[in-house]
Amino acid sequence: MILAPSLFNSDLYLIKENLQKLDALGITHLHIDVMDNHYVPNLGFNANLVKDLKKHTHFVLDCHLMLDKPELSITHFIEAKPDFITFHFEATVHHIFIINMLVKNGIKVGIAINPSTSIESIKMLLPFIDLVLVMTINPGQKGEVFLPFTLSKIAQLSSEKQKNNFHYDIQVDGNITDETILPCIKAGANNIVSGGFIFNNNELEQNIAKLKKAIH
Repeated sequence: MILAPSLFNSDLYLIKENLQKLDALGITHLHIDVMDNHYVPNLGFNANLVKDLKKHTHFVLDCHLMLDKPELSITHFIEAKPDFITFHFEATVHHIFIINMLVKNGIKVGIAINPSTSIESIKMLLPFIDLVLVMTINPGQKGEVFLPFTLSKIAQLSSEKQKNNFHYDIQVDGNITDETILPCIKAGANNIVSGGFIFNNNELEQNIAKLKKAIH
C-alpha cells in the first residue's frame, strides 16, 4: 500500500520541515495538486514547484492536474519531470494525445475520475494507464464529505484489473481519514492520498500512525 500525502494541505511556511518529517517516517510518494480556479474552484501548485521538488528531494512525485483542457499546459509539467502525471477524464476530449505525450516522455500516466463519472466511460483507456484516481469527494472543494458510493467504483476497477491483467494502481483521494481508509483498501485501492487528515494541526507523526493503525 502506497501512502501519498497531499502537499497542498501542508502549512506552506513549514513545507521543508514537513518534507523532512515525511522522509523520516518512511513516506516515499508525494501528491501534488495543481488547480486552475476554473476546472475546480481553487488555485493550487504549478510546474515550478514540481521542478524544485524533483531537484531537491527523492520522493516519487505524483502530479494531479485539476485543469481545464490539460493538453494546453501539459508540456510545462512534462518539463518538470514528475514520476506520474494524472489528468481528469472530464477535463478534455484529447485523452490519447495526452497519454501519448506522457509515454513518449517517460512519465507514467494517471487518469482521474470525479464521483459522478462511471468506470464504463474510461474502459477503453485502461490498457494504457498506470494509475486510476477515484475521487471520493468533489475535487477542489473544502469540507466535502467522503462519498461511500465511490467504493463500488474502486471495486469495479479492481475487478477489471484482475480480469484483464492490467497494471494500474488504484488511487483514492478525498477526505481519506482513519475512518475511511480501510473501506477503500478493502474495495481494492492500493494508493492512498490523504492531505487534510495527515497535516491536521501539523501532527504528521500521530496522524500517519492513526492511518496505519486503521488498516492493521
